[in-house]
Amino acid sequence: MDNISLKLNSKLYNQNNININKLNSDKKLKELKQVSNQFESIFINQILKQARQNKIENGLFDSEAIDTFNSMIDQQYSEILSKKTNFGISDALFNQFKYQVVNERKK
Repeated sequence: MDNISLKLNSKLYNQNNININKLNSDKKLKELKQVSNQFESIFINQILKQARQNKIENGLFDSEAIDTFNSMIDQQYSEILSKKTNFGISDALFNQFKYQVVNERKK
């Protein structure tokens, strides 16, 4: 009887451990997706910032306040663009690193 109960307990422990590992890896996959989306947003923000720096003319209303506003609006645009359009950067990063998260589950 003791041997059977030990086998059942070890089987339940292994099953619970697998479920916990699966939940942890699912959470890590969600975090990975969020981080890859944030990276894409940062990348788009750098593109917008570089485009603003390359403007040809100096305007009448150029000031530090306008530069700050443009920086903030570019950040908002980059977040919106990364959510609404598919540049593929986020997907490529997610696909590249998801195997490491899945492999951690098997260990």
